[in-house]
Amino acid sequence: MKIAMFTDSFHPTVDGAVVSMERQCVGLEAKGHEIVMLAPRPSADVETRWPVHYLPSVEFKSYRGYRIGVSPSDMLEYLREQRIDIIHCHGLASMAILSLTAGKALRTPTVLTFHTMASEAVRYYSFIGVRDDLVVPLVWVYLRNLLKRPEMVVFPSRPIEKELLEHGVRTKAHAVVPTGVDCSLYTPDNRDPSILSEHGLEGRRVMLHVGRLSMEKRLDIVLRAVKDLAGEEPDLRLLVVGSGPAELEYRRLTRRLDIEDRVIYTGFVPDDFLLKAYATCDMLAIASTFETQGLVILEAMASGMPVAGMRRRAIPEFVTDGHNGTLFDETSCADGIRRCLSSLDDLRPNCMETARQYSTGACTDRLVEAYERAFEVKRKSLA
Repeated sequence: MKIAMFTDSFHPTVDGAVVSMERQCVGLEAKGHEIVMLAPRPSADVETRWPVHYLPSVEFKSYRGYRIGVSPSDMLEYLREQRIDIIHCHGLASMAILSLTAGKALRTPTVLTFHTMASEAVRYYSFIGVRDDLVVPLVWVYLRNLLKRPEMVVFPSRPIEKELLEHGVRTKAHAVVPTGVDCSLYTPDNRDPSILSEHGLEGRRVMLHVGRLSMEKRLDIVLRAVKDLAGEEPDLRLLVVGSGPAELEYRRLTRRLDIEDRVIYTGFVPDDFLLKAYATCDMLAIASTFETQGLVILEAMASGMPVAGMRRRAIPEFVTDGHNGTLFDETSCADGIRRCLSSLDDLRPNCMETARQYSTGACTDRLVEAYERAFEVKRKSLA
């Protein structure tokens, strides 16, 4: 089939939704499907693996690097020329509305993946200046109205499915389909101690944090845990991989906590470095309360790395306390890290076992099944 992928965010901005979409595209192509993409036009040209039809856009000022698609006068013409079989949207904002408009006009099934907890994000990036207690209920009204319209809604994890249904979301059809991990790419074989020596980390116990540096990722919780553990874990260091709009604020907190000698910020890194970091560092820490899946968890586990994660939303779906990592609450991050460090050898084999359950091939098969269900729903509505 030929699939049109709609996305609110796209290169040069890279977030979990972009990574997820592209991994799904790789899996779909491997099974013989064809991909085209539609995205808001970026501020600078970028090279992409797949054909991209850019729509006029304006900057989303509340979140640097994001843009909003507008005035797509040639969108329907492009989709007709491409002979699209199905539309799959990876966003909840302007591109979601445009994907639904296109699906209705073309009588084509529309699938929407719920990547982002918009009710949480609006607390940090509201663009209308309204208090949380007023704007969050409005977001849920929007989500309930939006998610009842696609032929298929995809939830990346069961906790997110449960949370949305409990908030009154009703769909025509829905499925839980995580984004898979390529266990031949993310592997312990990528171990390379030289990446530690280049940052002065040889001989240290190194905890990794990977992701866009934004406020909702709650790196502050991990930084405070590093401070709390300084006395009992003198060799523990934190390697922070990634960049984002909150990087300066996190660096300032690092200075205020007086742990600059224990935290290394790499900024954005090439894929090769990240693969080696997963296989070489001792453990991953993730304190986000925002995750609908948390792709970095499976990447780390496929590389043989245990994970200390926040007991919130999707993270406990993939991290089982005492089996492949540890779980903590907002006030117990240091304890979660401590317990993970003390059991690394016991946890590593279970990490790789968990990752294999979410291989790219297996998750792609589940996505294709969701597409087939969307076709059925559309056929019934047109009958």
